[in-house]
Amino acid sequence: MIKKILLVSTFVLITLGSFSANLSKDNMIINLNDNTWITKQVAEKIKSIGSYMYNVNIKDAMSNSINISEYDVTMNIFTNTKENITIAFGYFTGGGFSYSEESGETADWVEKFAVKALETLSFQRFLYGENWDVLQITFWKGVDEYPIFQNNKLYFVSDRYIGNREIYIFDFKERTEEKIHLEYSAEYFPDVSPNNEYLAFQTTLFGKWDVVLYNLKTQQIQRISPRDKNAYSPYFYDNTLVLFTMDEDGGQWTEVWVYDLYYDKLEKLTESKDLMKFRPTKWDGNKISFYGVRHQTANMNVYFVDEENNISPLISQPNNQTDNWSNGSELLVFSEFNGTYFSIYEYNKGEKINLSGMLTNDCFYPTYTLDKKYVFFTNYYSESDIFVINREKIRTNKP
Repeated sequence: MIKKILLVSTFVLITLGSFSANLSKDNMIINLNDNTWITKQVAEKIKSIGSYMYNVNIKDAMSNSINISEYDVTMNIFTNTKENITIAFGYFTGGGFSYSEESGETADWVEKFAVKALETLSFQRFLYGENWDVLQITFWKGVDEYPIFQNNKLYFVSDRYIGNREIYIFDFKERTEEKIHLEYSAEYFPDVSPNNEYLAFQTTLFGKWDVVLYNLKTQQIQRISPRDKNAYSPYFYDNTLVLFTMDEDGGQWTEVWVYDLYYDKLEKLTESKDLMKFRPTKWDGNKISFYGVRHQTANMNVYFVDEENNISPLISQPNNQTDNWSNGSELLVFSEFNGTYFSIYEYNKGEKINLSGMLTNDCFYPTYTLDKKYVFFTNYYSESDIFVINREKIRTNKP
């Protein structure tokens, strides 16, 4: 029998807070260690695609006119024409970084090298850097969304290189990149099991919206949603239970379901006909939260289910809320419209705080690390990229 999940919650007094200072760009100096076309093109491309995160100054490495101590990041670029290798390396407060590959001669190669150099820098700054509050993690010109960070690995969806949404896995410590090769379908909402054995995600692999399990060791895929219903936004409640939502009555509304890997069974957890429910998540022990879209008004809010199985907004207020997520603790993160754009908020023990007030763009799909120190999310500026907030540092500096 599927484990019984308690769907209860309580009303609490809400305290509001916000961090509204604008994003302060970090300063980067790029030293050109040769005069080759490749080195110059790579430097200019890094300056261009890194401009949201960094104020970049490019100079000849032999010049002594600039005090590099004024910079958060020092990057050196060198092309070894004899070995046909291009290298980007440098340092920041707390550590260093290096990325190299065989030199290319096309604009596409320059773009890919610049992206990988900046992302390698971000991985190392995340792990070892000491002077950042907000950090841009991905720099691809297309779509990077739906981040989950666990065991030093970032799982996310990207359309990089081939223009199709696929799941990528970046190992920050090993500095490796993998992807799940599903070139003829689109993937969304990846989640990883607590024991790191499975991925669950939403996919069009079978011709409609389905939820599947992906065995990270055997690479086998198992569809766990029925053949006759669309299914959305899976979430690992624990190592054997997967929450997701499914269409009811031909898609007129959705309900929360749970799949038990051990017993290979499905069970419905909610029953209401006035909400489209998405992204169910374990919160505050064994409670479940989700965000819902109300049919009559199209308003979006974060909801919970009380002891009588009645569904109510978790935080009653007029602003649209979406993309709630928790790892089962009292900390819930979500995206809320602040009157101009969607920001990342946290709700913890009755206190509601805007974490991304320094970013003047729409931000969605927040998740956080096991230690609750970092919040990952997608920032939609001129493109969509993965960012991370040092929650612990921001809260320490709260005015």
